[in-house]
Amino acid sequence: MIRRVLRVLPVAAILIGVSAWWGYSALTAQSDAALRTQRPVWERCPGSLDVQCARIKVPLDHGAPEERTIDLALARLPARHPEQRLGSLVVNYGGPGVAGVTSFISNPEPLNGLRARYDIVAFDPRGVGASSPLNCRPADEPLPHLRVDRTPETPREIEALVKARNEYADACRRQAGWLLPHLNTKATARDLDILRSALGESKLNFLGFSYGGGLGAAYAELYPDKVGRMVLDAPATIYAEFLYDGNAASDESIRAFVEDCAGRPDCPLGQEVDAGLERLRAFVAGLDSRPLDVSDGRLDDSAAVEGIEQLLRDDWSELRTALAKGLKDDGSPLYAAATIFNEDESFSGDANAAIHCADDPTRPDPDEVARQAEIAHRTAPVTGASTVWDALYCQGWDPVSGTALPSRLFDGPTIVPPIMVVGVDGDPVVPYEGVRELRSTLTDSVLVTLHGYGHTAYRSGVRCVNEAVDAYLLDGRLPAADVECGAADNGGS
Repeated sequence: MIRRVLRVLPVAAILIGVSAWWGYSALTAQSDAALRTQRPVWERCPGSLDVQCARIKVPLDHGAPEERTIDLALARLPARHPEQRLGSLVVNYGGPGVAGVTSFISNPEPLNGLRARYDIVAFDPRGVGASSPLNCRPADEPLPHLRVDRTPETPREIEALVKARNEYADACRRQAGWLLPHLNTKATARDLDILRSALGESKLNFLGFSYGGGLGAAYAELYPDKVGRMVLDAPATIYAEFLYDGNAASDESIRAFVEDCAGRPDCPLGQEVDAGLERLRAFVAGLDSRPLDVSDGRLDDSAAVEGIEQLLRDDWSELRTALAKGLKDDGSPLYAAATIFNEDESFSGDANAAIHCADDPTRPDPDEVARQAEIAHRTAPVTGASTVWDALYCQGWDPVSGTALPSRLFDGPTIVPPIMVVGVDGDPVVPYEGVRELRSTLTDSVLVTLHGYGHTAYRSGVRCVNEAVDAYLLDGRLPAADVECGAADNGGS
């Protein structure tokens, strides 16, 4: 499963080697035309026997490409059958903030089948990995908002949370004020077009997961005539109202998990669904006033929700184990799941914040968020309040003119070459409603739906999805109608 790759990467040594090999970009002046004629110089990546690394230059500011450039780090595995080669397939693993190079070097196997006819190319988006990385604080310094109550109930607690969010944004401005105005999805999509040209491709063949799917959609909107074969798996686009509309909060994925758990003799929540939901709600709520100490932090209610949601996407067996230990006052497994990306050196939380807050101009009023959180607590007692309070994620970040994405990509039906959109109807991360709406605006596109719970579908173990995607990317065969896949249609990894 592609998404799970991010959880198991032994990336530290690779990241150090790759970063040392590339160094930091020199800021130079080149025209847009010159940048489009550059060609990557591929060499063996440090720490890998097969994957090749290179770098290209892209403008810091696409509006003034002649002023300064930054380096974009690349990794490639050439096609196994050059005589059948279709070109390059560019992959984005998600985020924003995921370093594609280290992710790909660490585990290229899930994409091995596509190598039959493609050079598989991964890249570190600007601000991430070895592409002018954004670092807002020392690595061992905790985020300010992790030291306060993130589901505040009193004016003093709300004030503390707002202050902590402001402190984080201020730290990023101090460290990289020159870079922040240029970290956004539109700029990365424009980088993709320079990468397409540098690879010698007339069209961009692209596979994007989660945020990567949203990035692909942004590219298609900017360059519809340059779209090749494109698969958008669980595409995350901007749906701001889902962030702090208490009425939209849902514990649907939680209920599905509890229903599954209740049918198992070792379920830590018991064999009655409603009683299990109440036990889970009480456990999470109790952590607000009595967090559990763990070796490197504390498991409060917000961290517990983050850990639960992470394992809901990844592994329900691990979630049952983590809850069993949590109910016995051992919060370590849930805390580890909640902080997995903080510990993963292939993911930049700083870049995630900068890009997300440049794309999304909404800055909700804390008092309104508090009101919505109360509603969400009633509609989704386990996750609702924590999810709504996350609407303050961009508190303190100044919107940058011209970088915000529209609340809906594509204003009405848009003519682009056929695109395959993939969605999970029980996705706990990307609302399926948004996936369907994106598909409806793309003329001649097709939707592959996995009926189940999880985030992203390709290479998640469901043969129906894998076969549909592979047939399109490798043979150009787009289904005549939308495809429905059940989670039970399992026969390949």
